[in-house]
Amino acid sequence: MIGLLVLGLMTPEPALLIKRPWTPAGGEMVVSTWPKHAGTGELVLMEHDGSVLGEAASFTNGQLDVLDAFPALESLDHAAYLQLIVDDEPIGSPLVITPALSRLVPVMEEDFTEGRGTWMRIVGWQDAGAEDQDGLPLGAGEFQGAAQENDFRRDESVVRSGWWIRPEIDVLMTTTMGPIQIDLREDAAPMTALNFQRLTEDRFYDGTLMHRIIIKGRNGRPFVIQGGDPLGNGTGGPGWWLPIEASTLPHDFGVISMARSDHPDSAGSQWFIALDREETARLDGLYCAFGDVIDGRDTLVQLALVPIGDTDYLSSRPIEPPSIIASELVSATPRIPGDGRSESRVSPPDTAPWNSN
Repeated sequence: MIGLLVLGLMTPEPALLIKRPWTPAGGEMVVSTWPKHAGTGELVLMEHDGSVLGEAASFTNGQLDVLDAFPALESLDHAAYLQLIVDDEPIGSPLVITPALSRLVPVMEEDFTEGRGTWMRIVGWQDAGAEDQDGLPLGAGEFQGAAQENDFRRDESVVRSGWWIRPEIDVLMTTTMGPIQIDLREDAAPMTALNFQRLTEDRFYDGTLMHRIIIKGRNGRPFVIQGGDPLGNGTGGPGWWLPIEASTLPHDFGVISMARSDHPDSAGSQWFIALDREETARLDGLYCAFGDVIDGRDTLVQLALVPIGDTDYLSSRPIEPPSIIASELVSATPRIPGDGRSESRVSPPDTAPWNSN
């Protein structure tokens, strides 16, 4: 028998074991409990917001084939969360189950913005190698700076190779202005979330600066905090480039997203955190949002209000750029069926300049 792989070693109370993180199409995704729980309890599959997907499943002889117990996974096109419940209490960090699907490719059109010049805008998404029945790009016209409320259509050409299953992990940034904890949204942008997790695990972000802070965007309101460049001047990266994903996460206050150049696949390590919905709504569908700040609102406020030396909109460099002392992975808290996690994205402050008209 294949030895069980422990997932959840970063949790104080490991709860679930799996045979391997990868399950190919047609395979078995076997999960069992840590010996302390001896196969007790039941598993609940849910969306990020806590919505339950199907009936709860009980263990048989201490193990459970997740794909057999939850048929919804066979057609799900985004990550779901598997939580152990013992005596009506969620135990341990949940497991994130992410389908391995063929890529949604951005459809580009030339656009022009005063002060920026000609650039390429994402106007929709297309399954790689697929042709949409109505002849239009998938999702065409659904962005244009508005909040995303779409579920990207997937036709029969989508390729489903299997599923990844991993423990849910948060990122904790300790900055010179205080801590910021981030809920990585694998359900919205799995590859981008895993890229950020990998860089954090490798301690790539330790010592990096918040080299660009824009407190006044086009509408005169707070815009973004940007960091993640090892050179600290906006030109550096990890040495690889990340294909953009069709993230369904709107750029609200406290949402973290990937910075990039004009090419949609040019992101690598640089990130930004949105500071005001009125300013950042136009970024929806053009940049890939991949996480929520769930703790650290006061830190965001302090970062946003640091004195700026170069006030040019394109640079907006602080006089003394704040930095990340350490960025590390921490265990996610359990998910509650119907409610999700007790943490939620931080809300905008009711202070100037956020409350000014």
